[in-house]
Amino acid sequence: MMNAGKFPTFLIAALIGVFIGLAAGPAAHAAELLGVRFGPNGEATRIVFDLAGEADYTLSGDGTANGRLLVNFSNLTVPASDRVFRPGKGHIERYGFATGAGASQAVFEFKKTAKIKEVFMIEPQGSVTKYRLVIDLVTAGKKDFLASLPQEFPDLTAVIRQATAEEAPLPALPTPNPTPKGATAAPPQPTKRQVVVIDAGHGGRDPGSQGQSGTYEKTVTLAAALELAAILKKRGDYEIVLTRDKDVRIQPDKVEERARDVKADLFISLHADAISKPAVRGASVYTLSEKGSARSVKLAKSQGDLEVYDLELQGYDQLVGDILLDIAQDETSTASSNFAELLITYLSPKTPMLNRSHRTANLRVLLAPDVPAVLLEMAFISNSKDEANLKSRVWRKRSMTAVADAIDQYFDEHAGQRLASNQSEGAN
Repeated sequence: MMNAGKFPTFLIAALIGVFIGLAAGPAAHAAELLGVRFGPNGEATRIVFDLAGEADYTLSGDGTANGRLLVNFSNLTVPASDRVFRPGKGHIERYGFATGAGASQAVFEFKKTAKIKEVFMIEPQGSVTKYRLVIDLVTAGKKDFLASLPQEFPDLTAVIRQATAEEAPLPALPTPNPTPKGATAAPPQPTKRQVVVIDAGHGGRDPGSQGQSGTYEKTVTLAAALELAAILKKRGDYEIVLTRDKDVRIQPDKVEERARDVKADLFISLHADAISKPAVRGASVYTLSEKGSARSVKLAKSQGDLEVYDLELQGYDQLVGDILLDIAQDETSTASSNFAELLITYLSPKTPMLNRSHRTANLRVLLAPDVPAVLLEMAFISNSKDEANLKSRVWRKRSMTAVADAIDQYFDEHAGQRLASNQSEGAN
C-alpha cells in the first residue's frame, strides 16, 4: 500500500487539476462558468465552455471505460448546480464538475471514444463579452485518445511533492561528522516489505469439494497455503498473512476485510475445482469480472468505506470521490490481470493447465477495490490424477514454487509503484 501522504501514480490524472491549482497558487483574476454547450456533427463533437473572464486550464484524461477527458481549471468558479453529472451529446455520455482546494475540474465521460483534434480559446469580440474555450473531438480508438492528451508535465512527481508539501516529511540532513570512535551508530530502519495475503479456501464446517478417493478441498488448500507461505518467508522479501492456518471456516467477506485491514499489496485465494466430468483436469486463474468490479464499487459505497490506497475520499466532492473509486478499481483490475498472466506463465511448465486458463467471475473474495487479487484453482479434485497431485508433497512444492516465482516477477515489474506500509514486524 502507499505510505501516508503519498498518492498512487494512477490517481494523478484525476487529481492533476487540483494539484496544479494548489502548486500554482490562486490566479490574479477568477473566471466564472456560464455554461457548457455541445456541437455534435457525425464523427466529430465540439465542446464549448462559455466563461466570464479568462480561465487558466490544462487537459488530462484516462482510459476508464470508453475514455474520460478531464479539463482542469486553476481559477474557475463553478455554480453548485453544475457539480453533478448531466447528459452530454455526440461523443459525450455525461459530464459534470468537481471542485476543491481552490480549483475545479470538468469531467467528460465518452459514449464513443474520440481523440482531441484541436483546443483553443476565443476572446470577447464585438458585442460578445464572454470568453469561449473550445475543444474539438473526432472519433478514434482509445490509444489515439490517450496519445492526443497534452504532455506538459514530464515530472508529475515533482508537482505532487510541491502540492502536498505540508504533509511530506522533511529530508534528512547530512551528518556533519562521522560517528566518533567508540560510539554506536543508529540501527538502520527496517526495510519495508510487500504484504501478501494467502487465503486457503473453505475450512471447518465447509469442506469444499471432495475427490474420488475422499480428499477434501479444505485439506489440500491449507497444505498449499502453508507451503507457499514457507517458500515466500524464506525469500525474505514479504510480509505473509494467512487468512487461516488451521481447519476453521472464514466468511468470504471477512477474507476481503482482512486483506484490506493489513493493507495487502497482493491477495491470492487457493482452491481446488470440481466438475461432474471426471476426465477434466488442470489449473485455472480467476480475476474479477466487469460485473464484479461494479459490485465492488457499489459494495464499498454501501458500507461507507470510502478509503482506497490510503486516500480518504470523504475529503473530496462526491463526484471526485466517485472518479477516484472508479480509477482505483480500474487500476486494481489491471494489476490483477497482470498477475494472473504471470501465474499462468510460471505454472504452465509445472502442472497441467485448463484450456482458457485465465477466466473472470463475480467472486466475493476478489471484491476489494484497492487490492490486486486472484483466485487460483490449483487442479480438479474431481479428477483422479489431479487429486493425486493435490495430495503430493513433491507436486505441492513444485507448483507453489512456481506461484512464488510469479509473485517475485509481479513485484519486480511493479517496483516502486506500491510500497507496503507495514514494518517488518507488522504482520504475521
